[in-house]
Amino acid sequence: MLRLLQQRTKLSGQIGQMKRRHGGVIYVPERERELVARLTRLSKGQPPARAVAALYREIMSGSRAAQGQTPIGLLAASAAHVLPASTACFGACDQFTPKKSWAELAAGLNSGALSLALLTGQDLGKVATSRRWRREFLTRFAVIGDFTPVLESNAPIGRRIFIIAPRANGSSVKANRILILIECKSTPNAIKSLLYSMPDNVQSLHAEPLSRTESLALVRLAPGRLTDGARATRALLEAGQTAGVPISILGIYPGTEDYGG
Repeated sequence: MLRLLQQRTKLSGQIGQMKRRHGGVIYVPERERELVARLTRLSKGQPPARAVAALYREIMSGSRAAQGQTPIGLLAASAAHVLPASTACFGACDQFTPKKSWAELAAGLNSGALSLALLTGQDLGKVATSRRWRREFLTRFAVIGDFTPVLESNAPIGRRIFIIAPRANGSSVKANRILILIECKSTPNAIKSLLYSMPDNVQSLHAEPLSRTESLALVRLAPGRLTDGARATRALLEAGQTAGVPISILGIYPGTEDYGG
């Protein structure tokens, strides 16, 4: 097993060189999610699914390190909440760098000094509703995943942890999570109106408002099944127009709970 892991690490280093040469992305959560789901099915309970997820989480963490992934940023003020929960998606070889402010995190992501950033829903809400940072976030960054603190699979949106990456990294083809910023004087009524306007193929959405800052709220939509990301995005924008609700899409991605373990 050790020899095979050493061979894998060597190959990962070579893959990392190619990715850097061609601008490839090192961390692709949906690809890891699909891999772990497939291996879990193949294991048929031997070893248990949680063991498979934990083992491969560490193997992939080592592979990312071998590929040269830069550290993952987070806000120092939220570190006590974020770092223990990060074990749901990341492993021992992933490095974390706390920063004092979103400005420092954004600068690190823009320069490549940071590969990703982890923000709680409360932190993300403050960034997304800030007039100073909102436009830059929508232009440069995207939410590519989210997870909850350990043993809090139903954590409210404010306590969820969102994975932020440069928008150039792309978005998922298949998704069952859509994170939007909704703008309306009466946010609860706006959400009801928006969901009422959604087409039948994504009618199973449910909304979790964070809190209102003036007329803005962060809302996480969760379709009951994986859906085509581009089609769901178009449907959501059209529903916003129909309902007369201004919305901005922060991210569309597959949920991570089923492999977060």
